[in-house]
Amino acid sequence: MRFLKNWRLKREIKKYQKKEMRKSEIKERKVNYIFWGIVLIASFGLVYYFHFSKEILIIISMMIMGFVIADLFYYSWKLKRDLIMYEKSQFVRDSRIVKSIEDKREQSRNNITHVILKNEEGYDIKTWPIGKANSLIIGKSARMRVDINLGDTAYSSLISKRHAILNKSDTGWFVEDLGSLNGTGIQRYADNRKIKIGNAPVKVQSGDIIYISTVALLVK
Repeated sequence: MRFLKNWRLKREIKKYQKKEMRKSEIKERKVNYIFWGIVLIASFGLVYYFHFSKEILIIISMMIMGFVIADLFYYSWKLKRDLIMYEKSQFVRDSRIVKSIEDKREQSRNNITHVILKNEEGYDIKTWPIGKANSLIIGKSARMRVDINLGDTAYSSLISKRHAILNKSDTGWFVEDLGSLNGTGIQRYADNRKIKIGNAPVKVQSGDIIYISTVALLVK
């Protein structure tokens, strides 16, 4: 609803700005009409005072009418041009705003601070804060270093000792399977699409769910 209100407000603002542009053009046109009216009256006065012939009067009148018609076409073209330029500038400005919002949203989604263990009902079981870490090993082990230890989960028998790894890069976080027996997958937050992770790292974003075999880890 808020987005709809903002869209309507922007549309009303654009209508008002266009109306103001037209008013400004009409004012300029009125000034020109007055100017050409004065020129026409002055021309007739000069013709009458100096007793010019009717032919000269007709020529002067035709010249003035030509200038007036040209002026009308010019201002009509100028109004259309200004409106087109205004539309283009608005489109560029709106595109920059949209891109800025999308960039901030993407940056927010790339900023992962917690890994949350979920049960089958979707409740939080355990949370691991990432802190300043740039790499997290996921698995089960009492002897080897494991940052996210899933050894006490219901399906720990399906999890390898060093099952997967989360790595941070300049473009965000990536998950990679470490040759586990039962594999690693990911479910996208954006479209609920499920992806099986092969040999190559796969980017993860806030809201995605990483599946370590059948164990669900939400990254946020």
